Order: sequence, then structure tokens, then C-alpha cells
Amino acid sequence: MLAEGFKYRGLIEYFERISAIPRPTFAEEKIADYICDFAKDRGLFFIRDEYNNVFIRMPASKGREDEDAILLQGHTDMVCEKNADAEHDFYKDGIELYESGGYIRARGTTLGADNGVAVAIMLYILDGAQGNIKSHPTLECLFTSSEEKGLVGASGFDYSVVSATRMINMDSADESEIIVGCAGGQRSEIAFDIKSEAVSQPCLKISVKGLFGGHSGEDINKGRANANKLMGRVLNSLYGKHRFLLVSVCGGSKDNAIPRECEAIICSDSLDSIKDDIKLIENDIKDSLKTCDKDFSITVSECERAERALCAEQTEKLITFISTVPNGVFSMSEGLCGVVEYSRNLGILEIDASKNKGTLVFMARSPKALQIKASSEELDAYARLIGGRQICASSYPGWDGNAESPLCRLYSECYGELFGQACRATVIHAGLECAVIKQRLPMLDIISCGAIVLDLHSPDESLNIASFERFFAVIAAMLEKRV
Repeated sequence: MLAEGFKYRGLIEYFERISAIPRPTFAEEKIADYICDFAKDRGLFFIRDEYNNVFIRMPASKGREDEDAILLQGHTDMVCEKNADAEHDFYKDGIELYESGGYIRARGTTLGADNGVAVAIMLYILDGAQGNIKSHPTLECLFTSSEEKGLVGASGFDYSVVSATRMINMDSADESEIIVGCAGGQRSEIAFDIKSEAVSQPCLKISVKGLFGGHSGEDINKGRANANKLMGRVLNSLYGKHRFLLVSVCGGSKDNAIPRECEAIICSDSLDSIKDDIKLIENDIKDSLKTCDKDFSITVSECERAERALCAEQTEKLITFISTVPNGVFSMSEGLCGVVEYSRNLGILEIDASKNKGTLVFMARSPKALQIKASSEELDAYARLIGGRQICASSYPGWDGNAESPLCRLYSECYGELFGQACRATVIHAGLECAVIKQRLPMLDIISCGAIVLDLHSPDESLNIASFERFFAVIAAMLEKRV
């Protein structure tokens, strides 16, 4: 049994149930089915749209019918990252949960507390919360889809059904913080035609692995290494001394995750000397990394000969591109200490001489539209260097919230009454659906909050059990208060 002694037993049970349901981004049919069946079984009004967003309305408790409705919101999809040795199909398999050191974790994969915390809380509340909420106003719960790749579900939802004047988004990661603003973002893909030639030289596989990774917004300022950029450094160092051609480079799987692994295959007649130099490069890189990336390593092994490789000109251009394209934090906020203002992450590399096209995927983040535009223009210039083209695959706005709003004050008041501590309002360097929803419902008072979740978007993701309990207690107290 997970979290034995947890005060709200049913809440943990709902978290376990939804964890057993596969819910990758753009494949939320099964979790949407579950939520709709849940609403049907309880006679609740619900709507499901073409995006697999689900909206449920629950009547107010007796005596509170005249109060404004409140909207609870979170997303159903999860980032699907796993360790290289984990045998797991996110489209078929549920998440295997276990408890360790006061945290709920997953075996070899992301946990999905982002945003399973919100989904479990909404279901628990709609199911009566086992009497742990004495009364509440009209409740509206919005379970959005495909948040992790461009806030797609929230962008497509028809908000005319919403009557609430206040909204609590539960997609943040510390119950002592109230999020009142977030960065906008743009996902850019640089695509180019591959120019290959027939080759006969032996091949070498170079693997960068053991990096910590993390969220490409919230963790971008923690000094964690990007496997794709490190591979560019390795290849660039080698190319200055050896003649070789690129067969393939593959690293990262999500634009919103800092890539932890990258693999390249090269062909050359100088494999032995290349192997020796890679060891020297590995030692140099190790000395420059933060302690969080202490497990970093470069492995090399000879592999099956390839039939084709990128031509010499394109090999050189791509190595130069990957090693020099700016990545990471570009500027910090002037008004908010420690908050990143502008960044970019090279999240995905997919280059293969056997295919007609190669792709590099970036995520730029900033609350300022002009900085997002600057990133796009810079990537356009880099794309031209390799004969490629940049495509804006998706974008979403920033959110400029209000730290003095009634809802923000209510959260702070309830938190202080329950735990005798202050919480703080802040902004985050990540995208939130709040930004999209605020655009559609500009008069809505919105905050974002959540239980403590560590190492989001990585297989080390973990949910603090005590914080999960505290966070629900705050939400319950907010719903019980008459305002």
C-alpha cells in the first residue's frame, strides 16, 4: 500500500488508478474515457470535446448556491521519459509506482505527478472527498489534454461553458508557492535535406549518457548539461584532428526536457586514434560539469558498417551548428531575483544519412514576445547555414498575473491558518495553461499551485507525500471558505 497513514486515503487511491492508465500527450483517449465514465456514474454534467478535454460541473452545497462558481483545472497527459534500460511502452503500460523516503516514485520512468496530482484531486473532490470538504460553491473541473506539447487541449477548448469567476490551476510544484505569472514559448523545428554519399569505412558509435536532465524551463538555470550540446562539443573537438563523416546523430525526445542522452555514429579509417581522443575529451567535460551530472560518461564501440553517410560539407556544417548554436539561459529577470527571463533548449536531434530529412527541435521561452521573435530570427539564420528552414511548430502566450488578487490572498490566508507559515507569490519560467485560459476569459481570477514534485520531465520525478496531503488540505479549506 502506498503512503500508508495518508490522511486522505481516497486521494492516493485515485492517484494510483490514473497512474495505471496510459496517457501520453496526444493519446489521452483512455484517461478521458475513465473521467467521462466517472461523471456518468455520479450523474454529473460533463462535456468531452474532440481534443479529449473533459469538463465536469458539480452543484453547490446546500446554502451556497448563490456564490460564484470556482474552476479547478489540470491536464491529463504526462511527459513520457524513461531510462535506457527500462522496458516500458507508455501507450500500453501503466506507471509502476513505489514509495521511497517519503516520496512516490516510478520505476525507470517519469511518474506523471505532472499533472496527475491535479487529476486525482479533482476526481476525489467530485466524488465527495470522503466527507473531507464540508461545503463548497458550484465546482467546475476542466481536465485538459496535450498540455506538454504546446498547451493544445487548453487552446482548443470552448470556454463558453465556463461560468466560474475564479480558477485554481494545480500544475505547479510547491504548495508554499503561488504562481501568478509564466513565460510564453515557441517550439521551433529546423528541417533540412540530407546530402549523403556511399561509404565503406568502419563505423564507431559514440554515446553520451548519465546526465541528470530535467524540465527545459524550470531547470534551465540549474547548470544541468544538455546531451545534444555535449555531443556537438565532442564531435567538434574530434573534427579538428580527424577526418570522419557523420552517419547519424540522435538525442532527446522532448523539446521541453533537457536531453540526458545522445548517440552519434561516425565512419572513419582512424577509429583507434579517435577512441583515444574521446577519452581525453570525456575527462575534460567531466571537469566542467555540475555535481548533478556526476554520472556522465562517453562510451564508444565499433558497430556495423553503414552504407551511406552525410557528405563532408554537410558533416562539417552540422557539427559547427550543433556545437555553436546558443543554448540555455540568455537573460535573467531584472525585477524578480533568481527568475529566468529568456532561454532556449535544443531538445531533439534526429539526423540519419539513410533518411531524406534531418530535424532539430528547439524550445524558446520568455514572457516577452520580442525575445521569442529574436530567438526565431536567430534560428532562421542558423538554419540557412545548413541549407535548412525553420518552422514554428507551436507557440503559446505568457501570463502576467496579479499577486494581489482575491484568490491569491485566499490561498495565502488558508495556508497560513493551516500551517502557521507564509507562502509567496512568484512567476515561473515555464508555460502554463493559465496563459491560454486568461486570454479566453480575461476577467477570470487565476492562480497556479501544486504539491511538491521534484525532477519533473525526468525518470527521477517524485511526489512528496506530505506535501500532497498539505496541498489538498489548502484546496479543501479554500472551497469551504465563503467569499
